[in-house]
Order: sequence, then C-alpha cells, then structure tokens
Amino acid sequence: MKIQITPRFLAPVVAAAVIVVAAVVPSVSRDADERSPETLDVDATTYTCPSGDGLSVLAGQVSPGDSVSARALPDDAEIADLEDPADWRAAGSAGEAVAVTQTGSGSGAAGFVTGNADGSGDGLVVAPCATRADDDWFTGLGAVDGHDSQLVIVNPGDGPAVVRLSAWGESGALAIAGDDTITLDAGEVRRVAASDLAAAETTMAVRVQRLRGEATAQVLDAGSSDVRGSELMTASAAPAREVVVASADGEGARALLMTNPGEETANVRVSALGADNGTYVLEGLDDVPVEPGTVARVDLPAVDAPLLLSADQPVTATSRWQGENDLALGTSLTALEDRGALLPVVADTRLTVASTGRAGQATVEAFDTDMNSLGEQTLDIPEGGSLAIGAGEVADGAAYLLVTGPGMYAQARYAEGDGIALAPVLAAPTAVLAPHVSWGGRWH
Repeated sequence: MKIQITPRFLAPVVAAAVIVVAAVVPSVSRDADERSPETLDVDATTYTCPSGDGLSVLAGQVSPGDSVSARALPDDAEIADLEDPADWRAAGSAGEAVAVTQTGSGSGAAGFVTGNADGSGDGLVVAPCATRADDDWFTGLGAVDGHDSQLVIVNPGDGPAVVRLSAWGESGALAIAGDDTITLDAGEVRRVAASDLAAAETTMAVRVQRLRGEATAQVLDAGSSDVRGSELMTASAAPAREVVVASADGEGARALLMTNPGEETANVRVSALGADNGTYVLEGLDDVPVEPGTVARVDLPAVDAPLLLSADQPVTATSRWQGENDLALGTSLTALEDRGALLPVVADTRLTVASTGRAGQATVEAFDTDMNSLGEQTLDIPEGGSLAIGAGEVADGAAYLLVTGPGMYAQARYAEGDGIALAPVLAAPTAVLAPHVSWGGRWH
C-alpha cells in the first residue's frame, strides 16, 4: 500500500535517525525501549484492481475523503464514476487494471473486485484490490493444462518499478524460467502465466518482492478441469509459525496447501477455530510434515470455521474449496487492529469473526452507498472460537459492513447460484504505527 502520513516531515527525520542510532546505540536503545510507537493518520492510499470481462470495481472508505483519482492502466484514462470520495461507488473494468488514489486524513479507502470472471473460469469473484507488494506470498497456483494461474503485477506509480520472483513446487524450489526480476514502466500491467514461470507444476507457490518503485500483485486462479471456476487471490503475509487461514463451507472437496520455504522440515498442527467447541485439532492433521523448500497438499475434512496452523518452522498456506463449477481460495488472515475493516455486501454475504486466544467482542455495522448507518450488531466471540453472521442479520439493504474487533480475525464468504468466493477482511488503512525517534537528544 502506498501511503502518506502526518506529520509530513517524519520520513526524513526517521531516515536521519537511523544513521544516528547506528552510531550511538548504547545511549539511545535504553530510552527507545521505554517509548510506545505513535499512531499517525494515513493521508493517502493507492490500490489497484485487475480488470477482466464480467468484473467490476467497488470503491469506498471508512469516512469521507478529500479527493479521488481513478484511472485505467496503462492508458491512464480517467474513470469519473469512481471519483466521489463521499460515497461508495462502482464502475466496470477498464483497461488492464484500475488504479485508485484517495486522499483524506484517516479516510481508510479500500477497493474490491466483484463479478463473474467471464472466460477466465466463469466463477464468482469478490476480493480486495491490491496494495503495495513489499513481500507478497501466493500458494496454490497451477501451471498445467486446465489450471494455469495468472500473476498480475501492476505499477501504479510515476516511475519504473522492479520486483523479484521466487517459486516453489511439490518437489522443491523452482528455477524461474528466464529472468527472476521484472521491470515495469510507470502505469504498466504485466500478466504472467504460472506456466511461463515453471511449467508442468500442479501446485506451486510464488513470492513477489518489491525492489524498487511502486508495485502490486494478485493472482487470478482459474481452471476448467480438476480445478474449475475462478478466484482472485489476495496475497498472504510472510511465512510464520502461527498462521490463521480462511476456509469455506458447503458441499465440495477441500484441501490445504502449505509452503515451507525454509531449510528444515516444518511440522504443522492444523486446528479449526470452531463456533461450538472452540479450537480443536482436525482429525489426522495433528502433525503434518512439510519438507524443506516444498509445497505440501493435504485433504481437509468439512469445516465451517477459519483454520489455525501451528508450526515449528515458518510456513504460509492457502485453503482450497472445489465445488461443481467454482472454487474458493482462503488466504492468510491478519489480526484486526484498533481500526475498522471493510467488506462489501455482494449476493449472499456471510461474515465470520474468530479469536485465537481470549474471548472478546466485535461490532458489525451496516451502511448504504451514501454511508448512512442502517444498524449494527455486537458479536460475542468465544475463546479460541468463531461466530458467523449473515449481512441480512445486521440490516437489510446494506452496501457494505464495517467490522471492529481488536485482535480478532475475519473472513467473508460470498455465494450466488453455484458460485462461491472467499475473501480476507482486512483492516482499513486509516492509521499506521511509527516509532518515536531521538534527534539532538530530544524525542519526536
């Protein structure tokens, strides 16, 4: 995510302070440990949304912003329908991707891709638009006939951008075909088929590291054989020893795909954050080995709650639900902070909020497109468990929901006909934490 924060002079001060601290660590670290990070409002956010037949862009925010710039890339054509920062708005796909920049202190702008991916699996798609790809991980790509995933990399900036790609398969680390670094001109959209990275891989993982400039990344996963339907995959966070993963319910085949990029075997315990009995280990998945540098696939039993992965080595993971004509991919979830998270209401929308630790509460508020509140519900989340609620149980006619619940995790499941989509519910970019720095003996 490209952000600007107030006060505007902070960035150069931090850069200078890093040099100073490196020279005077003994005298500074003692005091630095005693000071809490400062919360700073975000002044501007930029996100990108891949375009495609049958897809639309929804744009909104937590509170009205000051201005919006929306443009189709790479031609830079203006999209006027998305340029009102005081309501929720929609527009059809344009160009290869849509880039939106919204200003306004603490506005919390967010975008979503929705629709049916005509010609690309024809499945239901509801997914957050992409923010800056500092270190993005995707697990579950296919590079075979009938399942050829597509990596979409966008440069919404004014200058060139450079990213580095790494990949892993079921047998180990993969050598990227050609150059593993990609340079994108300003406004360029690059679509890379997984088979162009490493051919004949049925299950692979890709890491995207931003080296220079502004870049975003997402994966359009589509298939017409064993994998059927489509999903726009949101990046997962970097591998960790504890990972919460979204999971879809309903009739269909389920699998968990886990990536271990390290040099030692990861032993993983897979649990569900259940609604009735809290955290419980899934049968047969109490100790799943994932060999070094590989992607492992295991079948999942029917479960209607987010998953908790506990490992002795860092891993990242994706759950896959395969129905008759569509698929849903559950990527990793991040804990909600002291700010709200947004999700659009599309077709049959169901929100699940979970806790990996203590019991707590979450508040769900419904709004119309004019940002008028329609009602709210308070959810009591059990210790180590989860609670699900339909959008219609909060209020009828809602355009979007605002979720608050510090320390909680949230996912959204969407269904329409035989189509299904699964999306992480992400904290809106209203504020960031910045450390206090010492300059000239004074803290700022």
